[in-house]
Amino acid sequence: MTRKTPGGKTSGMRSRSTAARPAARPDRQGALSQQLKEARRKKRQKQVMRNRLIFGGGCVAVLLIIILLIVKLFGFISGVGKKAETSTITFGKDGKVVFEEVVDFDTEVYSKSDLKDYTNDMISSYNDANEDDSIKLNKISVSDNKAYVKTTYKDVATYSGFTSYQTFNDTYESAIEAGYDFNTKYSMLNEGTKDSAPTLTESQSVDTDTVFAGKRVVAVNENVTVVVPGIIEYVSDANVEAISNNTIKISPADGNNDSTSLVYIVYRAE
Repeated sequence: MTRKTPGGKTSGMRSRSTAARPAARPDRQGALSQQLKEARRKKRQKQVMRNRLIFGGGCVAVLLIIILLIVKLFGFISGVGKKAETSTITFGKDGKVVFEEVVDFDTEVYSKSDLKDYTNDMISSYNDANEDDSIKLNKISVSDNKAYVKTTYKDVATYSGFTSYQTFNDTYESAIEAGYDFNTKYSMLNEGTKDSAPTLTESQSVDTDTVFAGKRVVAVNENVTVVVPGIIEYVSDANVEAISNNTIKISPADGNNDSTSLVYIVYRAE
């Protein structure tokens, strides 16, 4: 359809219809975009929750490790400060020997400084003669008319040389080569449990070459408490008491502290 212009010319422009047009369709692309945004939001939430769970689990694990280390540290500290109540010889896995001596001490006659000077002089003389520091004084204390002296020796030979007590810690085969005679009766130690203390069986003869082969042996000629680095299996016939799976106490049979006998302790190294 054309229209005439005032100048009588016609216009080639088509007239626009004024009829009502249909309503615009919803923007479906906008709705899809919203759905994608919502899905991404939920995914991020899940990722955050998972990260929080992982972080929380990691924190719990670290906290448990810290607690365990603190418990062990306090155990170590308490163990370091703990003193033996009776004279005790402890054989270490590294070959060292620790001796804790507990004796009656008359404070009216001697002083702690006298004891310390005397002990230091003896140790220094021995170390100087051997040109090494094979003996170390760890601690001296005096209380309630009891003196406590703790010393560390680099090996059994040093301990025997300094104290003049016959002492041994090595394999059964090495003990035989060194001339030790195992021809005596032995009690077997029944390992203790959480609810029961270890016990020693009645002594009896043992085929030592067969039973003790490959085992380790401690030989002590003192009335002391003995701690070995392993599980005790046999103890030679003597006046002994089982304290724990790795500890026995040797007492004089006739009540005379000056009377001693050689005691063999056969143990399984750990």
